[in-house]
Amino acid sequence: MISSVRLESSTWNESPYKFEAGTPNREGAVGLAAAIDYLHSLGLKDVAVREDGLAGYAFQRLSAVPGLTIYGNAPCREAIFSFTLGEIHAHDVAQFLDREGIAVRAGHHCAQPLMRKLGITAAARVSLCFYNTTGEIDRLVAGLQAARDYCE
Repeated sequence: MISSVRLESSTWNESPYKFEAGTPNREGAVGLAAAIDYLHSLGLKDVAVREDGLAGYAFQRLSAVPGLTIYGNAPCREAIFSFTLGEIHAHDVAQFLDREGIAVRAGHHCAQPLMRKLGITAAARVSLCFYNTTGEIDRLVAGLQAARDYCE
């Protein structure tokens, strides 16, 4: 891909060589195969049922948080929730939750046109998986309520 590399600059090779893929991600392929085997050992239907149950529980609990706006209301949703909490910036929400040991993502999530359409600069996002628990969702909700109370 590269013809020359220096601390100050680099020079791309000529086409088509500059589009060379480089070293294949073999370890990623092996890891993906192991993950697929693991999911099959659990049973894909069981995983889906578990995640659907968590999504329903999380939607119910998050919907009850005053000032919290969930973006997206598909009747058959995945267990991923993008949200804002009143006027508190998403990065501040994420930092507050991080101090409570709760991991969420914050930012524009590579969806800046959507953020502009929604009239927001950023959102927080929680992604649940079959290994999460309702207790963890309850901790998330408690953390959001504490963040709201702290910032009021």
